[in-house]
Amino acid sequence: MLDINKLKNTWYFTEITLKKWDVLFNEWETDNNIYIIIIWELSVEKFTTKNRNETKILWYLWNDDVFWEAALNTDIPKQVNIIARKDTKLIYIPAKKLITTFSITHKDEAFKLLRYIIYLSNKRLSDSNSLITSTYKISKEISKLNIINNKSIFSIIEKMKESLNVDDVIYYEVSPVMDNFIIKKYDTRLSWKLLNIVIDITDNELDLLDYKWEWYFVFKQKLSIWANNIWYLIFLKKWQKFSDSDKKVFATTSGSIAWLIKQKQLLDEQRDKEFMEE
Repeated sequence: MLDINKLKNTWYFTEITLKKWDVLFNEWETDNNIYIIIIWELSVEKFTTKNRNETKILWYLWNDDVFWEAALNTDIPKQVNIIARKDTKLIYIPAKKLITTFSITHKDEAFKLLRYIIYLSNKRLSDSNSLITSTYKISKEISKLNIINNKSIFSIIEKMKESLNVDDVIYYEVSPVMDNFIIKKYDTRLSWKLLNIVIDITDNELDLLDYKWEWYFVFKQKLSIWANNIWYLIFLKKWQKFSDSDKKVFATTSGSIAWLIKQKQLLDEQRDKEFMEE
């Protein structure tokens, strides 16, 4: 692991703080910096529309992640948007300074950083194999759908349970009309899985500590369309913790579910509009 305090104390690195939903950089912007996350979480997103009003989450970055190491070899514009999911602290160093001045004056720290970048690159290649396989399976199932409705969305959630190697999945929606209420819509643990259970929450945020999860390890995945978190998937595993690779796979495949739910909402809105015009 990196000793970030040692890197900070060399004075070659600049520390920055992002508030929740702050954008670190957008697609097509350029800089030559290599970034390291000190604490909390960023999302890697890609615009999905020409007017750039919607994005798809491709990946998440967490504590100690190094990113935009491509600056060591190229000055190409950014290919993605990087957005803070929580208040996040980072440090960065211009890649050219890392290669020239820093690697000469702080050889040990520079060697450890470059070795860590190589380790992360290899790990990402390994994780990508699982990610591509899982994403392909889910995308294939979505492409087979003839109609988008609750039944088809829940069928995809069942496929996620199978392909992501989890024991169960629960799906929640934030109430569109009542603040601080959430609706449990689907639970693969139950014989009657289709639900409509209203639950009281605080600050429009589902807190897993409010529930008892006997025998389970639990991971909460928000489903987002831009800055609006209005759905949740809860992944459950018996006896086994979730790895960082698991969490990144969940983040990416859940983006497909978010898109599917959004399409259903748009279809419902269009159908209601046509009904009112009749």
